[in-house]
Amino acid sequence: MTPENPSEDEPSARAQRLAEFFVNTPLLRMRIERDDEEFEFSRSSLAPGRRASEATVTPEPLVERPVDVLRADVVGILRFGRHEPTLGEEVAEERELAAIEALGIRTSVRARSSGRLTAILCQDGAAVDYGRALFEIERG
Repeated sequence: MTPENPSEDEPSARAQRLAEFFVNTPLLRMRIERDDEEFEFSRSSLAPGRRASEATVTPEPLVERPVDVLRADVVGILRFGRHEPTLGEEVAEERELAAIEALGIRTSVRARSSGRLTAILCQDGAAVDYGRALFEIERG
């Protein structure tokens, strides 16, 4: 199926449609990965009593920052340790962020590099499948 207007199939047109959708939601962050495309939108928290549709989204200059996505190496139950990771926290290389328990065996989930924890994608006690994204760490 070919669109009537070929420019609507361009990444910039898709990004525009997603941005318009994002403005009308209460979301603070939205990230979409599809094939070889990646779109991410974010805004600061809304003022109390203000609706998302009243918020203005100011495009920020896109700065490429290397991000490590930590994925599950095994199937099991995700368990945070004594020092539960918190969003925005600086983590050291090789720090254990969580462990995955399966059949009585505990497999550590460790930061591959030092950086800032930008996303916690699973909750403590959640069942995880192999390859599921668990954490994102912005290096640097």
